[in-house]
Amino acid sequence: MLMASTSCSDVPQEVVPAGADVTEPDEPDVGDAVFSVPQITTTAPIPEPAPEPEPEPEPEFLTVRACAVGDNLIHSPIYQQAARRADGDGYDFKPAYEHVMELIAGFDLKMINQETLICNDIFEPSNWPFFNSPVALGDFMIEMGFNVFGIANNHTLDKGMEGLYACLDYWKERQEQHDIAVAGAYYDIEDRQKIRTLEINGIVFSFLSYAESLNGLDSWLKPPAEVGRFSTADMPVILAEIEAAKEISDVCVVFIHWGIEDWNRIEPYQRTAATQIIEAGADFILGTHPHVLRDIEYIEREDGTRGLVAYSLANFISAQSKPPTMIGGVLTFDITVHNETRAVEITDVLLIPTITHYDANYSFVRIYPLSEYTPELAAAHGVREFGTFGYDYIYDYIRDSVSEEYLDL
Repeated sequence: MLMASTSCSDVPQEVVPAGADVTEPDEPDVGDAVFSVPQITTTAPIPEPAPEPEPEPEPEFLTVRACAVGDNLIHSPIYQQAARRADGDGYDFKPAYEHVMELIAGFDLKMINQETLICNDIFEPSNWPFFNSPVALGDFMIEMGFNVFGIANNHTLDKGMEGLYACLDYWKERQEQHDIAVAGAYYDIEDRQKIRTLEINGIVFSFLSYAESLNGLDSWLKPPAEVGRFSTADMPVILAEIEAAKEISDVCVVFIHWGIEDWNRIEPYQRTAATQIIEAGADFILGTHPHVLRDIEYIEREDGTRGLVAYSLANFISAQSKPPTMIGGVLTFDITVHNETRAVEITDVLLIPTITHYDANYSFVRIYPLSEYTPELAAAHGVREFGTFGYDYIYDYIRDSVSEEYLDL
């Protein structure tokens, strides 16, 4: 009897008869099937927010580099040579100033006494005794970088009220176009009460300007126009304006056009007035008018603080005929204001001497820093026609006029 074989597995195997039709099971219809694909997700860690940057600490002190010059006195040789150089197309004043342009450009605050009127070109340019300069002169001084102009001086009324108002119109328009301040003459009392200010490097400056003389033309000044005046009788007004200026500014600068012409000694009344003005709160007095250098000094207040006075910075440029009037200077200094107390300090005071040079017959008037001026130029100066002048004379006069501590010769 035959026995069926078995596998070694305990699971029984299905026996398919021989010849049977063996088919694969039907495939399922998956046409409409939707398969769910498992989604693998990861949760990225949320970064910690960056810490707020620490605010930059405010500086303890604010500083402005300042310079000041004296009288911009535009005689006819200066504007006539500028007209010739422009070849019939206005005026070219650059050759007169180009040797000091780089020097002036290095400062933030640049102050000048504009001695001659700029009557908006309603009058022809004119010479002493009734000056008027072309608009191109004022525009060039702004282009050169000067941003503060004192205009109260003995020539403010040279062209009467028409000229004064034209000059005020010129400066009003320029103040609207440029960041400059112009002080000393005003349309009316309301205009005068709008004390001129500039903000530079976070320091607010105010500017006042006064003239001791109007060349005897006081009766020409008609209301409502105002001109800043300096005299003993005017001191209450001056001191009140300084007080008002300090209420709206950190640093108060006062221009004063004063003193005897062509004399390099400080007059006693000037020291008395300067002490009152500094004590009232002015920080710097820019003296002009004598056309020659006078000394520089600090004046200490009762509270121990101090202000600086330059009694005369002489001429910036001119075509005068006396040898000392050819010697001027650019006064440079740092103005520092404490960021919290607003205390003011003026330091690093230095006078950089300048020489106005012209050739024979007042031809080619131009300015040089003394460091660029040569003995050969001094020996050829046209002013030698009128008096002693030379390289040694220049150094002797400067040393006789200004304290050594403010000189670097």
